[in-house]
Amino acid sequence: MKQVITVVGIAVIIMLVSLAILSVESRSDREEELTRAVSAAVKQAVSHSQVKEQKEIHSNDELIAQFINLLSTNINSDGSLEIEVLDVDYKNGMLDVSVTEKFQYPNGKEAEISVRKCAIYE
Repeated sequence: MKQVITVVGIAVIIMLVSLAILSVESRSDREEELTRAVSAAVKQAVSHSQVKEQKEIHSNDELIAQFINLLSTNINSDGSLEIEVLDVDYKNGMLDVSVTEKFQYPNGKEAEISVRKCAIYE
């Protein structure tokens, strides 16, 4: 009986440690993915706006739409995104955004990650 209690106790401890490690890895993976995706989307959207004779971006709203389209194709996680455009100028090729992702850990606790990126075409 003593051995059964010991084995069950060790199994519970292993599960708790595994959940803790999974939560830490989940946050760092999501943060890395969001940072990479936002950086790439901002750079691509700004560079697309400055290509001569391009036919996609002729206003600030179209630049923002291009950014959102690029961001949505680069993100694979299942969190909800909140995008705040802080400044935009399609003529000069400038975009400043803040993106917040809200997600749940495996234990059900909610968390959020924010990334702010700015790009100016040179």
